[in-house]
Amino acid sequence: MRILRLLPLFLIAGAALASAQMPPAMPEGPLPASLKKFDANYTKTKAAFAKKPTDKKLKAAFVKAAVVYGHESMTSPDLDARVKYRKALRLYREALKLDPKNPVARQELDLIVSIYKQMGRPVPK
Repeated sequence: MRILRLLPLFLIAGAALASAQMPPAMPEGPLPASLKKFDANYTKTKAAFAKKPTDKKLKAAFVKAAVVYGHESMTSPDLDARVKYRKALRLYREALKLDPKNPVARQELDLIVSIYKQMGRPVPK
């Protein structure tokens, strides 16, 4: 009988433990000060390129800004791993759409993908 009385407590404790181990939703939160200049440059070059999508210099500037911002996000100690790798993946994919042969974006994207695969986790889309 005593076990039956304790069973609800074990179930509640087990549920609490399981929920604590599950990864939380990706909280973006405020952008760290260390990344603000990269975000501003990325935003500025993206807007300029959107206005003149045939301009090769603007395209190159935007790709470079995306790659640099991706690298800085990926290596930032101010971002949680769940946030930094997703952000970097998004930026590298955006750069590779415009410049599929960009070696830095390709190499760092492949690195993040391999990390996810080694951990047995799905690669974020």
